[in-house]
Amino acid sequence: MTGAAPAEALRWAVKDSFIRYVRTVAGTCEATGEARLDADGVFTFPVIGSEREADSEVLAFGGGARFHAHGGFLDIEFGALELWLTPEGGALHVRTAANERVALATMEPAGSDGGDTLVPHLTDAGAAVFGNVYAVGTELAPLSVIALLD
Repeated sequence: MTGAAPAEALRWAVKDSFIRYVRTVAGTCEATGEARLDADGVFTFPVIGSEREADSEVLAFGGGARFHAHGGFLDIEFGALELWLTPEGGALHVRTAANERVALATMEPAGSDGGDTLVPHLTDAGAAVFGNVYAVGTELAPLSVIALLD
């Protein structure tokens, strides 16, 4: 999908080495639905909703991502991303191709590393989404969120 980036969105390169690998073996990385993928391998998922309860916030994002290589032996797809944020940290939830909602990754509170991005680490379920190629706790690409919170 092309065009201007949405004003409110999640920008995420998933895992740089994974994107490079898929492209190196002549596979495809695709944005699905409302998501966009730029030439550098960064996905942009537009904010489609938010919900606040006490000191937590859930941001919902449109679109998804699909990675395909090796004649289908590598076929990973997820969408309907939700970012759950609390003062203790956060979690990135996705809906898999099998229509399961899983916590793909967890992260420390925003700014705990001195920056304004969130650095996700794979959960057990997240490692399974990637075919258990990456270990639980593997660091993924940082998330950047641009959102106007009420």
